Amino acid sequence: MPVSRQPSRSSASREQQPDKTADGHADMRSVLRALTVLRQLNINNGATIRDLHRSTQISRTALYRILRTLCSAGYLVADSDIESYRLTPLVRQLSEGFNEDSWISEIAGPLLDELQKKVIWPTDLFAFFDDTMIMRRTTRRISPWTIDRAWVGLRTPVLVTACGRVYLAFQPDDIADGVLQRLAGSQHPDDTLAKEPRAVRQMLRKVRQDGYALREKSFMPETGSIAVPVLVDGQARCAIAITYIASAKSAKDVIETYLPLLQATARQISDGIAKS
Repeated sequence: MPVSRQPSRSSASREQQPDKTADGHADMRSVLRALTVLRQLNINNGATIRDLHRSTQISRTALYRILRTLCSAGYLVADSDIESYRLTPLVRQLSEGFNEDSWISEIAGPLLDELQKKVIWPTDLFAFFDDTMIMRRTTRRISPWTIDRAWVGLRTPVLVTACGRVYLAFQPDDIADGVLQRLAGSQHPDDTLAKEPRAVRQMLRKVRQDGYALREKSFMPETGSIAVPVLVDGQARCAIAITYIASAKSAKDVIETYLPLLQATARQISDGIAKS
């Protein structure tokens, strides 16, 4: 008669142990989903469950669970009448450890506000980060001619955007070469130009010669953008831009009307940085 094999203490204990790896992945996914909800509410404060489901693709069941948790923690408040959710002042504590470069808020911010009053269109400041351009300042919330949704922290590609092109064109060759080599290994369609060294170099030379860049027409075609570098010791520290409705303005009109104002603002920011 065969003897059944009893599990050893070690194997039995292993069977009774929870799957820490699976639990860890589940916990991580919950955290990422909560952060996604907070980001969406930062863009659309007062969003409903339906809005959040559409923008995040998170199931309604999971959304209710996440929202209840964030409400109980004090980061959100619910409007039960219309099932909408709003951020509370407590969310500001999440960014208290992040110190924004003072020159952006103290020097560039007011100058971009003044530029926006003159051109009406939204004005932006983008800085280079991790082979992308990241929006660090925008006047979209106060511009009456804003038609797209963009927010501080938005990441955009380098080679098809006006800010990315003008930033890279005004970098030393070794820095530009390093960026292009990394982008050449990317599979993202917006980085395809990096795989054509001659074409990308020709484009960057023209941008440097012109002193400004325009956005690639295939990228966000409903709007256009013109950008100039903010130079410190001859090297781009960041780039500033004006975004406009592509059907309302031709590139020629934009260059003639807005480029001088944009360049003057860039010089003022550069001077402010140099004096700080």
